[in-house]
Amino acid sequence: MKIPFLTLLGRFCAALFIAGLTGCAYVTEGSKLRPITPQANAMRPMIEHTVGDFAFTMDGGGLVTDHLAGVLINQNVLNAWVDKAYIRDHEAVAPGEFTGRADYQLTLSGSQHGESSIAMQIVSGLTLFIIPYTVTQHYDIRFTLIDAKSGKSYAAKVEEANKVYMELFLWLALPFAAHNEQTLFERIADHLYDQLYRQGAFQTTRAPGGLP
Repeated sequence: MKIPFLTLLGRFCAALFIAGLTGCAYVTEGSKLRPITPQANAMRPMIEHTVGDFAFTMDGGGLVTDHLAGVLINQNVLNAWVDKAYIRDHEAVAPGEFTGRADYQLTLSGSQHGESSIAMQIVSGLTLFIIPYTVTQHYDIRFTLIDAKSGKSYAAKVEEANKVYMELFLWLALPFAAHNEQTLFERIADHLYDQLYRQGAFQTTRAPGGLP
């Protein structure tokens, strides 16, 4: 499925917002997860999702809260599930406020840490980003999924890392960075979905529109 450029741009900007960065950036696609193709399923459930015990940190400080960083990760992963037709749709809810109207309830936990040289960030800022610096992002993403009808619980986790290069003229690489960011979250999404599916999630046939 082709993704509109504005959608890719939005995902790329969200990734930068997560990292708490300024300037222009080139993002790599990740270094740990291999591409996989999860087994197709007949059920396309509706999912409600929230953020639980999730920590966001970045060397040199960040511009977003732990909760917002987690929300953006959930959005990126679940948007990939929609694009790949693994699920019908998804909706974010506040912690502890699942409505019971969706087929499944998903909670994110884990962490994201941006590893960078604070000294190089200062030098780069003083030169208006002519001198580049890098941020290595370490993702520890854990999903807990609960079947809203049966109450059965499933768990999945992945670890991934990618690098962000910050430099004034890297806006020229924006299309490539957006593609790499999409690839990163597609692989994360595939591995999380595959783990949950192999445990038996998403395999119960229900009437269209959600729970009976």
